[in-house]
Amino acid sequence: MAEPARSIAGREPGTADFDELVSVSRAVGDALRANVLRVLKDESYAVSELCRILDTAQPALSHHLKVLHQARLVVKRRDGNVIFYRRAPAPAPLHEALLAAIDRVVLPASQQQHIDQVHEERSRRSEAFFAEHAEDFARNQARISDATVYAASVMDIVDRHALGAGTALDIGPGDGELLEPLARRFRRVVGIDSTPKMLARSAARASSLGNVRLMHRDFARLPAQRRYQLVVAAMVVHHLPSPQQFFHHAARLLVHEGLLIVVELARHDHEWARSACGDLWLGFEPAELTEWAGKAGLCAEESQFLAQKNGFRIQIHTYQNPR
Repeated sequence: MAEPARSIAGREPGTADFDELVSVSRAVGDALRANVLRVLKDESYAVSELCRILDTAQPALSHHLKVLHQARLVVKRRDGNVIFYRRAPAPAPLHEALLAAIDRVVLPASQQQHIDQVHEERSRRSEAFFAEHAEDFARNQARISDATVYAASVMDIVDRHALGAGTALDIGPGDGELLEPLARRFRRVVGIDSTPKMLARSAARASSLGNVRLMHRDFARLPAQRRYQLVVAAMVVHHLPSPQQFFHHAARLLVHEGLLIVVELARHDHEWARSACGDLWLGFEPAELTEWAGKAGLCAEESQFLAQKNGFRIQIHTYQNPR
């Protein structure tokens, strides 16, 4: 009689899956660890932020994060001197089933309040920088990128998709480099910024464009209405308190087959960008941006990568709203 099939390592078929089941079940079989996964559903947090949200001492939380990391349920990234945790992308079917069960439990109101406070503090930090350094920002930003480098690529994407009949939204228009070419292509263009001093930098160009309107608005607080054929975020997402939530809200603003164009820095380790340019995040991996867009229901269309000065690299991604 033939012997039962065995793996190369001499283990019974399915043993690895069983071991994985036991490992993952043990990892989530603790109330605090399950709660960590619930908090990390749509966001990245530093250890200190998680301590506040979960009201837990750092030594204890660090131990639980290590267990989750070893079980491949969370990943970590070093952003300058800070380590952030988030859920592992593209979870295995077993992981996905467990996470889906965890997500069905609503966060306690106290934890949600702490999360809102963390986001608010991130936002205030960014706005305070721009309120104080609006006059210096363009000079410092020039050490990283020049809008003329990516502006042509953005307009090429718009032209290839034959956009222009509706309304375009330019988030954080800076010195207004994109406003004029957008105004030539769209019936109406809206530029928003949460800092009045930064918005004033766009006013000179916008004043001569009859179909451009500038508004002092926080992007996250725009009404969730599908009114934009194009949303452009050029060198903006790394200043936002929640990059993941940015994609979710952008998807709510786009009309059917509308486009989101994101111009961003690739991941880097230039810590000086925080103090010089007010960056909250030191760039992103392309896969991170595409993962967040996909979770928001957007479809990846195309990507471009441009070399820039001082070792920085710019990435341009286009996402379409299929709904």
